[in-house]
Amino acid sequence: MKNLTCSIIILLSGFWSLSSFAQNQSKLYPVSELQEDFDQLTHLITAVHVNPYTELSQQQYEKLLSGIRASLTDSLTATVFLTRIKPLIACLSDEHAQINLKPALLTDAYRTQAIYPPFSLTRLGTNYGIDQCLTNSQLNGLMVKRVNGEPIDKLIKRCAFAATGFPAQRTETALRQFGYLYPWTNSGQHTQFTIETTGGKKVVLTGATLKEWEAFNANRLGATECEERLSYRIIKGTGYINACSFDLKPSGRYSFDSVKAKIDTIFKQIKADGVKTLVIDISRNQGGNSLVGDYLISNIYSKPYKGYRTDWKRSNEYLALLKSWGIKKPDYAAEPVGKVISYPSDVIVPAVTPYPFKGRTVLLVGKNTFSSAMNFATLVKDNRMAMLIGQVPVNGHPSGFGEMFYANLPHTQVFVRFGVKQYIRPAGKLNNNNLMPDKLLTDTQMNNIENLLSQNKL
Repeated sequence: MKNLTCSIIILLSGFWSLSSFAQNQSKLYPVSELQEDFDQLTHLITAVHVNPYTELSQQQYEKLLSGIRASLTDSLTATVFLTRIKPLIACLSDEHAQINLKPALLTDAYRTQAIYPPFSLTRLGTNYGIDQCLTNSQLNGLMVKRVNGEPIDKLIKRCAFAATGFPAQRTETALRQFGYLYPWTNSGQHTQFTIETTGGKKVVLTGATLKEWEAFNANRLGATECEERLSYRIIKGTGYINACSFDLKPSGRYSFDSVKAKIDTIFKQIKADGVKTLVIDISRNQGGNSLVGDYLISNIYSKPYKGYRTDWKRSNEYLALLKSWGIKKPDYAAEPVGKVISYPSDVIVPAVTPYPFKGRTVLLVGKNTFSSAMNFATLVKDNRMAMLIGQVPVNGHPSGFGEMFYANLPHTQVFVRFGVKQYIRPAGKLNNNNLMPDKLLTDTQMNNIENLLSQNKL
């Protein structure tokens, strides 16, 4: 059954009544140009995206399209136009998709004014509390019932339509990025926010600026970054590889050849240490280049294994983009426009490595496992190469979209990006499109992996 989450967006009271502040300081685009940009976006989504009806049926998506186009009756800034069309990308269930404007093209209110609520949220049972407050940490944990008179659950749903990814993923993003996404809903633009708590108290907060939110997000993401892509040590006789990133660079210490050599060095040491159980930690790995994961597999698994199945939409737009990159795809070009080309799962033969590991492997995944790290974990799980422990990733999903098409709409210059390929995991399309560890760990256990390994509780 199709997910109906996005279909309620056109029923939200006053969704298209967003007032356009600071328009006198930014260019107003006439209705004809807005409609041309909207029609171009509609064409790109339906002609290029491999499966725009993943979440909504074609009829439901077309209803969403017609509702948004009907709202384009007045001249708007590019910023306000963007608020109108964000749900079209949200409802693709494409976690790599984007739709945005360069900061310089945003109206002054969005760029410089304190119109962003200064807090993120967390779910606490059936209620919601402040997770982190940018301006007053003493408010962390405060239970929120309404913001500026609007119920918090409705605001979260609206914020989710300004995010991307699968429905549950967008809801999590709406919580984590609540203040950042809030101005993109129909809640107007404010610099003061009155929070009504579940206990009936009221707290007034001054808003944050875009720059303050970006700094907050950078600090929060910084906790998951690592300078050393792969490191190794022994914890109570158990080998532990921290693979915190699969990111590669064209040259230098993070080139594929350099990372490959580092992996060889690590497995040489593992052999010398006589390790019987090896833990590979990708719980904070946001992805990068899949070649790294493929080579890691070659060091822990020697049998041929099943890869992903791929569906690829044939379009002239993506063919032109490939040509602009100097890439020739004669087989793709020969297919009829609009055809979804299906490539079956291939059988992958692991590379021969100098120091293959023969013992027991455990893969540690977490809430932040994403992109090519997710693909790596999925290959390991579906081909039963190792036991998976940890927590269900929040943003990453075993089956999803990739190989990005991107374009700027001709008048407003709104940037849009989404997938032309759909990757289906080796186990096939499952009802639950989440990576489920074989053994779940608590937050406490995840925060102290060394203690867990020391107790040999894998």
